[in-house]
Amino acid sequence: MSLPSSGIKWKDYQNSTPTFELTPVEKPDLSPFLIHMTGKNSLVSILKGQNAPKDSNLEKDQGYIKAVQPSFEGQEALYNSKVVCFTESPIFALDFFRYRSYRRWSDNQQYGIGFSKSALIEHRGARPVLYFDTKTNSTVLNLCNKIIDGEYNIVDKDGQLLDYKELFSATKPLLFPLLEETRYQGFMWEREWRCPNSEGINFLHSSIKVICCPAEERREIEDILGDQLKNIDIIESWKEYDDVTNYLKKRKANTDTESLSKIKDINSLDRLIELRTQNEQTLHALAGYYSVFKETVNSLEGQNINETIDNLKNKSAEIAARIKTIEAEIKAKEEQAKLEKKLKTTENNAQN
Repeated sequence: MSLPSSGIKWKDYQNSTPTFELTPVEKPDLSPFLIHMTGKNSLVSILKGQNAPKDSNLEKDQGYIKAVQPSFEGQEALYNSKVVCFTESPIFALDFFRYRSYRRWSDNQQYGIGFSKSALIEHRGARPVLYFDTKTNSTVLNLCNKIIDGEYNIVDKDGQLLDYKELFSATKPLLFPLLEETRYQGFMWEREWRCPNSEGINFLHSSIKVICCPAEERREIEDILGDQLKNIDIIESWKEYDDVTNYLKKRKANTDTESLSKIKDINSLDRLIELRTQNEQTLHALAGYYSVFKETVNSLEGQNINETIDNLKNKSAEIAARIKTIEAEIKAKEEQAKLEKKLKTTENNAQN
């Protein structure tokens, strides 16, 4: 599909990445990770599972994150559901947390551990926080408590008792007030997700995607993770994380790089069009990202991005040239076939 009279094909710009795997390169306000923020002295403890319940029987290659009760301004009593908290904020934006929250500043929460958003959704029941205006949130929270405790019952029109305790038990841990009338207007900036598990969560070290740790703890963390290090990005500040490189790695895994290196040997028009579309989608996503963030990347990063964009453009031109050649060959064969058919028809008519 093309825009009218533009020659621009929507397919060349189409983004088909599943929502939970979208990167900041594709949509700057999203991340494929859920990050658990923590302080300087907590990472080693988490990776070693030191706060795990005594009966959890963690293996050597497992860690543990403790569940806590969500709170605001000391009002923990209103929320007695323990959860494990994460943020879906893009990694480059995580330093903001300490500048917004004095508690996070005083706890030195400039570090953390990140997991695949898709994996936590599928295997740990992670869900985004449900924000209601403060009054509605209070009403819904009270309703949840009444139904869970059995003070309220739900019946259908025939008076049959319906059991919705499981539904409201699953909803309650995700509730949080918008706090729209307070000075700072609440916490939506956290982009918070929760795993509603009062026991906390244990995890395999192999499930970790990124760790931000202080320099002096890096060696100990590397010793704990051992062979799993090859699959984990370890950085010492959130701004070190390279979204572009990791985006290109992901695209490379989904791209037939061998075919891209042998364009002149490909004779299938459909295959060439498919490769061109993949290349154009990567090109336009990266170019769009750079147009937004070119003022914030350093000169070396900018140079690398521009070189990658140029390489993608050159590859698209190479594929386009090959497509043109194949189309010309196909057209020539079709014309030859028409000519041969015409000659045969003429011969048959002459014989008759």
